[in-house]
Amino acid sequence: MVIFNGRYRWDGTKRDNLDPVAWYPGSYDVKILDRSSTEGKVRHFKPYICLYSRTGEGQSISANPEKFAKRICNDFSLDIDRVLWVEDLLTEKDRYDIILFTRTGKMGKGFFYRTEKRKTLKAETKMIEQALVDLVEELPVASKGV
Repeated sequence: MVIFNGRYRWDGTKRDNLDPVAWYPGSYDVKILDRSSTEGKVRHFKPYICLYSRTGEGQSISANPEKFAKRICNDFSLDIDRVLWVEDLLTEKDRYDIILFTRTGKMGKGFFYRTEKRKTLKAETKMIEQALVDLVEELPVASKGV
């Protein structure tokens, strides 16, 4: 099931208790998929996939994805630990990076994370590509260009 499929934008200003993704306006193409109900009796440790790619608009969040992930989780009511974070590098080879968030500390109600990037495993790449196929199949007919 598709939770979000579109351009996620921020204007660089702080409006609530969370910092903006970046202090300058920008945007990323984002797909958030809920795959919790697609596998029958299998329960995924990370039932959500957040696949994001740069648009060329604004500052890149690739070097520091923590604020981006926290805003996405806040805006879509997700738990950062239950999401498979995937950066689409839009390349032919080694297209996807998995972003891992490991809790390192807590202050009040907020957590701090250490981020680590790695290339996808074959099974992960296959799962991501299948999720994208499922996304296309779920789109309304008018969106497919038919």
